[in-house]
Amino acid sequence: MYETVIWATDGSDGADVALREALQLAELSEGRVVAVHCDQRLNGRAMAWPAFPDEEDRRIKIRRQVEGLRADGVDVDLVIRRSHHEAADIIAEIAAELDADVIVCGSRGLSSFSAAFVGSVGQRLLHVAPCPVLVVREPTRVPSAQKETVGA
Repeated sequence: MYETVIWATDGSDGADVALREALQLAELSEGRVVAVHCDQRLNGRAMAWPAFPDEEDRRIKIRRQVEGLRADGVDVDLVIRRSHHEAADIIAEIAAELDADVIVCGSRGLSSFSAAFVGSVGQRLLHVAPCPVLVVREPTRVPSAQKETVGA
């Protein structure tokens, strides 16, 4: 059913929540997880710069997560691709190359300023992905006063 599960990650907390779902889907079918990260680049006169100033930290975190998963016995691979294109387009391209069964991503990885600038990866994936996309929301905490009125 889910032989190849793409975990689209930008190294954010939202991506970490999506990882839990990706692992569960892969476990259901004894499939593998492929962590996919797009190192987005901005063009300059003589070179390209990372779109995010902490890009190196993001890649280090993602590599450590993948190494930890492997140490735990998870069948996981890592694909990091540099590109000047939108991250969602690159993730969809990789999913097509790998004949992925599903892409799992977080609903919010970037700050709202960055999201307005770059756009929502999850939203775009829904339009360009060659397979189903599961966009995972971070759990929200409902204040105690609202909990009481929700069930009433």
